[in-house]
Amino acid sequence: MTQQLKQQFTQRIIELQQRVSAIHQDFAQGRDADWSEQAGERENEEVLNALESEAKIEIQQLSNAITKIDQGLYGICEECGETIASQRLAVQPAASKCVQCAQ
Repeated sequence: MTQQLKQQFTQRIIELQQRVSAIHQDFAQGRDADWSEQAGERENEEVLNALESEAKIEIQQLSNAITKIDQGLYGICEECGETIASQRLAVQPAASKCVQCAQ
């Protein structure tokens, strides 16, 4: 079961890294010379920056989860040491804290 999760997490990391790469390519294209176009492009850049930040956070969380799988600590709360409920892990597979400690 944990090896399957590890594969899923690894695949998701690859997808996220591809997304970040595509965002970098979009930024590399530069801006349009037209001022009205530049305003729209600036708004797009803000959205892309937010997407990139979210992707990098998720990559880090998934990497941490893979490390925990390797260490045999996956599904154990970092704070209290209790088992993280399977329902929580189903919703947030990279959760590092139980519901109680996360609040």
